[in-house]
Amino acid sequence: MKIEQGTSFETVGEHDIDLSVAQLVETSDSFRHWFISQTDSTTDISDYIGGAVHASYAGEGESDIEFGFRMATGDRHIVLVENKIAAAKQPNQIERYYNRGAFRIEHDDWDSYTVCLLAPESYVSEEDETGFDSIIHYEDVLAQIRTISHDGSDFLQSVFEAALTKSRTSTTADATDTLCRIEDRFQNETDIQHLERDPECTGYNKRTSFKSTHPEHHDAIRYDVFVGDIGNTGRTTVRLQIKSLDELTEEDRESLKLVASEHTELLSDYRWRFDRKVNIGSKKVGHETVTRDSSFDSYVDAIVDELLTLSDTFHPIFIEEDI
Repeated sequence: MKIEQGTSFETVGEHDIDLSVAQLVETSDSFRHWFISQTDSTTDISDYIGGAVHASYAGEGESDIEFGFRMATGDRHIVLVENKIAAAKQPNQIERYYNRGAFRIEHDDWDSYTVCLLAPESYVSEEDETGFDSIIHYEDVLAQIRTISHDGSDFLQSVFEAALTKSRTSTTADATDTLCRIEDRFQNETDIQHLERDPECTGYNKRTSFKSTHPEHHDAIRYDVFVGDIGNTGRTTVRLQIKSLDELTEEDRESLKLVASEHTELLSDYRWRFDRKVNIGSKKVGHETVTRDSSFDSYVDAIVDELLTLSDTFHPIFIEEDI
């Protein structure tokens, strides 16, 4: 490997991510508060107690990371984190995390716990979404690292970028053909002339995104599609995003969130998460469900229809608002 300015990685493993996240929670107040808010936005934390990497339990395996916090009520709350880049989960792995949380309460004087999955978007399955209390995406961690003041931020960005590259080249299902069909059909059917594919999504095999070239539309807004699983039994998420651009200030981001929050009733079937930086609104399209719906010839038609609804709804709103 050629040595140049900065640090290059031949490969990054889950243990590297474990240590990176543990360091960030330990050393950055802003990252710590963001991280705990992603595990439970209603949790009122007063103090950080400490953390453990690879905490082992007799008969119940080990947690990749555990973080302890003291709540405003004085109760002790522990977060157990399962970290995955691409490896398959072990049998009963989710259940054993909850068993370890219960063990902490019964034997170690903790008052409550939550179980969190830390993984790239492309890794997360429907089982994960229902099985874990919360999910934090690598992409959101990377976006957060870019906003904090931390001596190691450049290095830690490189770690997560390398991990995401590894996840994109793993053996997970390649949705490239599905994405091409979505892109072609959307661009043919949209009446908004200013929407174009985000070139930074080139090379992604599970995601595509559209941005507006309209001079009055904020450049950070994305109308995004993430294909979790392909085929008639798969699922896709259509999302409204605020992309982390170098020129985007936190004030601008909050202003964009405010604009969207004032119009959520227009898409009441979306899940709105304004505590997040990037993915602020989303709707899942279950392929099997829509293929049974006579309104659509294929699940691609249903995905495109939802993307048209999202862009037709919010594109004019973001043009009208002066941010």
